Amino acid sequence: MQPEDMEQAPAWAAPEEVVPESAPVLPERVPFWGYGDLALVMGLLFAAMVLIGLVAGGLLYAYPKLQTDQTPLLVPMNLVLYGALYLSLWCAFKFRYERPVMRSLGWVRPSTNLAWMVGGGVVLALLLSVLASAIHTPKIPTPFDKLTGSPGELALFGIMAVAIAPLFEELFFRGFIQPLFSRTFGTVAGVLLTAAIFGCLHLVEYAYAWQYAVFISLAGAVFGWLRVRTKSIIPSTVMHGAFNAVSVIALAFGKNI
Repeated sequence: MQPEDMEQAPAWAAPEEVVPESAPVLPERVPFWGYGDLALVMGLLFAAMVLIGLVAGGLLYAYPKLQTDQTPLLVPMNLVLYGALYLSLWCAFKFRYERPVMRSLGWVRPSTNLAWMVGGGVVLALLLSVLASAIHTPKIPTPFDKLTGSPGELALFGIMAVAIAPLFEELFFRGFIQPLFSRTFGTVAGVLLTAAIFGCLHLVEYAYAWQYAVFISLAGAVFGWLRVRTKSIIPSTVMHGAFNAVSVIALAFGKNI
């Protein structure tokens, strides 16, 4: 049989489908979120703070006694702010990536013994108190000092300082911001930069005394190192809570409660 006698495909027939080579699978970016998500979360937080401020202003107008003593507003406003923070993170992760918030931010079970984290938090607080004395840190009264007027107020403040605040601060700083900075600037720079921001944001509570920024930043660096070491924010949250507990206990003894 000659080649020309072989059956030819009709001219109208579709050409054979060419199967493209499979594209290489790129590794997932770690962390998967970016600076656009950081801007989104910060924008939502700013909007929440404006709303909280408006509500607080309305309460001050409606209840003149609050104008001289705003202590009853401190805990509720902080709790609402923490709720707004979580909602902002949930919006960014759920609607943009369909990812869970807690696990994405490092709330995973570590292999570290958490009892050591409790002891480490106490030791860290004591060491930094020695440093605070060495650099002549002034005694600055904070708005939260007024929450220790009674055992009930002290218990409420203790729960917020030891459990609630460390959880949400670690979610935001060591869970959300630090991995992003570490991806951009390297692990060490990410830890230190996040710790510096963490310390500076606490200055408002302490009348902008620079000494407080120094030792709070150092504590933040330790928390950040734990985050890197354990790949979880649970150890840093536990240590953060124990660190704060030392201040709460010292405040309680100072008030003789």
